[in-house]
Amino acid sequence: MGLLIALKNSLLLPKKEALFRLNRVGMLHTMTYLFVLMIVLFIPNLVNNIENLSRNEEKSMYMLQVIVFYPFVIFFTMICLVSILTFLSFIISKLVKRKLTYQLLWKMTTFAITIPLLIHSIVSVIGYNNPGIIALLLLILYTLMYKMIIIYPKKP
Repeated sequence: MGLLIALKNSLLLPKKEALFRLNRVGMLHTMTYLFVLMIVLFIPNLVNNIENLSRNEEKSMYMLQVIVFYPFVIFFTMICLVSILTFLSFIISKLVKRKLTYQLLWKMTTFAITIPLLIHSIVSVIGYNNPGIIALLLLILYTLMYKMIIIYPKKP
């Protein structure tokens, strides 16, 4: 499945059809989607940081760090973040007694995080810095996750 199709289906969540299409996506494609999403969404932050640097030597050193280290740091951070968010989704699935594995929930969380991350990026570009926005984004994420989890059948 292409990245644009995965993005389209992610934006259609929690619809049942989009959820089941995304569940057929392999883990490698899911990781690629997450990596590309993170790179694209953090580009405005990078541009802002580059503009704030004063000297050309600082800019060239920063660009070297961005090219070499930034992708690894972003990828590692996002895997950790998605894993933590998935654990909370796993608890929700157990509370509502649904048959879902951690791997499936991990993929669901990865695709469900698209909308909150897009909102966060837009809010960051606008320059609105309110700590309450993170709570709102988590509420959006877990509302989506709950709606997706209850689509699955209960444990027998």
